[in-house]
Amino acid sequence: MAATTPDLPLWAWNLIIAIQSYEDQHSSTHTCLQQVLTAVPADVRHQAEGISSYVRKASGDELAAKVTKRWDHLFNLLAGGVGDTEPPAGESEATP
Repeated sequence: MAATTPDLPLWAWNLIIAIQSYEDQHSSTHTCLQQVLTAVPADVRHQAEGISSYVRKASGDELAAKVTKRWDHLFNLLAGGVGDTEPPAGESEATP
């Protein structure tokens, strides 16, 4: 049987994810929040890790798409302006 996701408010998921992230980054020097995490059921911690991983990957994919679009635009300019000469949406050309 598949595990069900607890019906927690968004702030609770964000809090658990923030505490896990803090512990991942500072566990060698500050372990005080580890006691807080032990109070969170293991299945909830595991699901929060999955949510956090998904959000990081989605953010990375969005950034990668923006970078690729920008590089394509710059390459087109260097290749003689073939194609779209306008910068990608939301970006402006730097003025010398």
